[in-house]
Amino acid sequence: MAAISRRNFLEGLFDTSQNRTEVNTSLDEYTQPLNRLQVRHLLRRATFSMTNSVIDKYVGKTAGEVVDALFANADKNTSPIQPFFVNDVIKNPQNLSGKQKEEEAAKRALHLGDYNRELGKWWVILMKNDRDSFLEKTVLFWHDHFATQFAICDNIPAISMYKQNDLFRKNYAGNFRTLLEQIAIDGAMLRYLNGNENVSDSPNENFARELMELFSIGVGNYTEQDIREGAKILTGWKITMYADEGTPYKAFLNPSHFDANSKLFMGEVFAVNYEISEQNVFNNSVKKLIDVILNKKGQEVSKFLANKMYEYYVYANPSKTDQAVVGELAKVLLDNKFEIKPMLKKLFKSQHFFDDLNVGVQLKSPPETIIGMLRHLEYNDLYARNIMAALGLELFNPPNVAGWKGYRTWISTKTLPSTIHFLKEIINTNNDLALGNWANTIESSGDVHILTERMLELFIARPVSAERVKKYENMLLAGAPDYEWYEIFKNKEQAGQKVRNLLFEIIKAPDYFLF
Repeated sequence: MAAISRRNFLEGLFDTSQNRTEVNTSLDEYTQPLNRLQVRHLLRRATFSMTNSVIDKYVGKTAGEVVDALFANADKNTSPIQPFFVNDVIKNPQNLSGKQKEEEAAKRALHLGDYNRELGKWWVILMKNDRDSFLEKTVLFWHDHFATQFAICDNIPAISMYKQNDLFRKNYAGNFRTLLEQIAIDGAMLRYLNGNENVSDSPNENFARELMELFSIGVGNYTEQDIREGAKILTGWKITMYADEGTPYKAFLNPSHFDANSKLFMGEVFAVNYEISEQNVFNNSVKKLIDVILNKKGQEVSKFLANKMYEYYVYANPSKTDQAVVGELAKVLLDNKFEIKPMLKKLFKSQHFFDDLNVGVQLKSPPETIIGMLRHLEYNDLYARNIMAALGLELFNPPNVAGWKGYRTWISTKTLPSTIHFLKEIINTNNDLALGNWANTIESSGDVHILTERMLELFIARPVSAERVKKYENMLLAGAPDYEWYEIFKNKEQAGQKVRNLLFEIIKAPDYFLF
């Protein structure tokens, strides 16, 4: 980094000269066959990594064809292989003695600690292998939206965190109503926002407040009475991790902790004129609460969610011009009764999405940066999880209930040198032969011009100037004429050393950190 001014680097990265008022705001479908740049743009927003072969597969197809394929691929993969510990059974150590107590206590410690980190490794592998669908990118959106930290005062068990992830996975583009209903009795969320402690004698308002402020409506669209009454409506739900205390990790109702009094929420009366049972309370309290929110505040909810998804998938700092698009997306969500997939398809197939002003303008988060490199090179997946944590995004452990701030917080004078250091570590874990063999997997890599072009399209979002392309080609050639590259490339170790130098140069470029 000595050769580049960090200030100039960041100024170039945060260049705001693009005029968003000129962006095409039409959500009409983009019907022209997609070129390589457009396919790369779509894949970068849909996944954490890409390969040249996937780009090749979609070039020349329409946005409608590609988007439908990416959703179809996601729909087929919502049930991946489970983590190795997911069926572990633990007994409460406090009910045991001697060696059995020690064994169960040790098992409990693993589930509260190391297995949460193993769960992050499990997700890194899924992110790395998801080159061709919307799934993992959208699951991370929901994890950020319904932010839940495993590392709290008494850590949340890894199986509860996995089950929440599975909820997001199964409903990644389903109905927002279902997600809100299920997150209200999700085991990890019950622990995180004290729903487990929400009892009729002393209602805990934490979840009810965040349900409205961060998860559905947004600030200013509810009252303090709504929070108080919402908390009472949600009393009585519990979760356990021990097999000797009921079905572990499954929410259940403790009727004696449920508030059976009448409540008034957003003008709607919640009378308990039914037999108090788990199913009845879920239907007449939890589901009804979500129904009231969506019915009374449907426009606010749809705008809130559409705006958040727009910031995640299109542009993190939307202008007034972008807000017109958000408003149209919100209407699509509302018209489809909160089904998410129609709204996302409308967005990803649109003329607006493929406008040049939306290409390469998002700052990469740690997964985009690290997984994007990890997909091509050998590296320890648990270490990759730890690197992302060091860079500010620890899977299953967002900083607070508001999730990650994102946008410009991903790149700073502190994180930039660390990011480049970690990227070099990943590259250097691969010896020259491994890098040469990786380059050999790129079609027509015996042609220095094609190899340079295809490496750049993997790591740089926007077209690179002819001058820079020439500079990068010369790094591979090291002074040799371009027609000699074919012979140079036959020696994979020699070629790998040159590929390493080019990768080092690419990761120092400001536009490497944009997607």
